[in-house]
Parts: sequence; structure tokens; C-alpha cells
Amino acid sequence: MDRDSGNWHRLPFWLKCWFFINFLSIRTTRSVATRIRAISHASGFVLCALGFVSEPALAGGLIMLANAYLFSLLTWQGDKYGIWYDGQEPRTT
Repeated sequence: MDRDSGNWHRLPFWLKCWFFINFLSIRTTRSVATRIRAISHASGFVLCALGFVSEPALAGGLIMLANAYLFSLLTWQGDKYGIWYDGQEPRTT
């Protein structure tokens, strides 16, 4: 979908975010796992900083940091076992 098309402009904001983060991708790629890890780390650190003001924010920050470290493990295992589909086009036969 072209971002200049009318279809893109009619999508709800949350769906545009999902497309940006690339969660609707069926094939796993290393770039998606890296993007999720970076977003989780950033939001985790921000929420931990807000934890000085609000305890629920600290809990959310710790959960996001744990998610980021789990995606680090996923990325390491993906590199180890070669599960990534980077650069491979799906077959249409």
C-alpha cells in the first residue's frame, strides 16, 4: 500500500502504527525483531523513569525491559539457527 494513496489516509491511526511496526508480517525478519527490541527498551526506560512518580509506571517499565531482553534472546537464537527470512521473497506458484 502506497502511503500517498487514499486507502492509507483512511486507515485508523492505530492500524498505521501496526503497519509501521510491521506486526502484520507473517514472515519473521531480523529487522522486525530488532525494531521491537528497540521500542521495548525505549519505552521501558521511559516508564522506569516515570516510576519515580508512579508505581504502576515502574511495573510497566520493568515488563517492557523484560520484553526487550526476551527479544534479544530471540534475535540471538534466530541468528544461531538461521530462522530469518531477510531478503527472501515469498514464492507465488
